[in-house]
Amino acid sequence: MQTAKLNRQNGLTLVELLVAMAVGIILVGSAVTMHLSGRAAYVDSERLSRMQENIRFASDYLIRDIRNAGFRDETFLKVGHEQQIRTAYAQVLDSGATLRVRYAGRGHCTQAFDEFRLVENEYTLSNNGELACRGRTLAQDADGDDLIEDEAFSTAVGLVDGLTGVAFQLVCPDGGTACTCDMDTNLDTACIGVRVALQFEGMRELNSAAVGNRAVELTAAFRNVILDRVNADAIEEET
Repeated sequence: MQTAKLNRQNGLTLVELLVAMAVGIILVGSAVTMHLSGRAAYVDSERLSRMQENIRFASDYLIRDIRNAGFRDETFLKVGHEQQIRTAYAQVLDSGATLRVRYAGRGHCTQAFDEFRLVENEYTLSNNGELACRGRTLAQDADGDDLIEDEAFSTAVGLVDGLTGVAFQLVCPDGGTACTCDMDTNLDTACIGVRVALQFEGMRELNSAAVGNRAVELTAAFRNVILDRVNADAIEEET
């Protein structure tokens, strides 16, 4: 009777083990790469969506408020307060980093109220990358000799985040930038609008972890000042 020889499993050879490990590393690496790529695409998509939303909000809010510059409601304002609007309805300060606009309104960017008042809003870039606004006001029953410069600004609020730069530049009737926003001194040369440049944190650069910047430029006209110019021209033609 022959004794059957049992086939014994002696395990994997070194070459087989190395091949298996290499295949496993490739598979795991591929899975990790796909996961990271998908996550990066998701982050980029979220950043793009947020940037587009911020651009829309900043554009709508700024344009609407800047257009109000120079609006006066003589029925509810003291003569002195109306004069403050006429002679400084807009100011660009800090080498273009800050914009102030004045008008008669029922609220500023941090507070609403029921009556028309002399309102001044100030826009600038905060230290944490937000387009920030703060406002101040003079009540309609305050003495007309009271100056809004004597009033304290409210605590600034952030309107839009994700900004890396903000710049403002006046628009003059002659197309230049060297003009004042004073309708009493010379209405023909008074500023008629402002250019706004907003720089947002944009998408990642191609094949890089670095994040690029995207710039948006807006131009808003001071429609009340332009209407005053049109009315003054019409009166001059009639006379």
